[in-house]
Amino acid sequence: MLLILDNMVQQKESVLLTRWLAEFHRTSIQWKRVRLGIPANPAEAKLYSVLMRWADAILFYVTPEFVQYANWPVKLILLSPVMDLGIAQICTKKGITYEVYKPVGWL
Repeated sequence: MLLILDNMVQQKESVLLTRWLAEFHRTSIQWKRVRLGIPANPAEAKLYSVLMRWADAILFYVTPEFVQYANWPVKLILLSPVMDLGIAQICTKKGITYEVYKPVGWL
């Protein structure tokens, strides 16, 4: 499974992520802009959904919609169009793949 978080501006991140997924994970099952986890109080789910974290693209097992994938391995990837050495070091310490991807023609 793939969990991709990114370090980009909103509009550009969607374009970059779509290009990256198309180039490197075209045949993978994909969901985009997915809220992670479950609300702390189901009666107030709408309120709590605003507070929950997002993943820009996902194949993940924590969220109820993905229970069928609970036994799949997870590969964490932080996607960025530029190298940030501080973020790269944090990713290395946390076991996250830090991938710099800048397609041809990218601003």
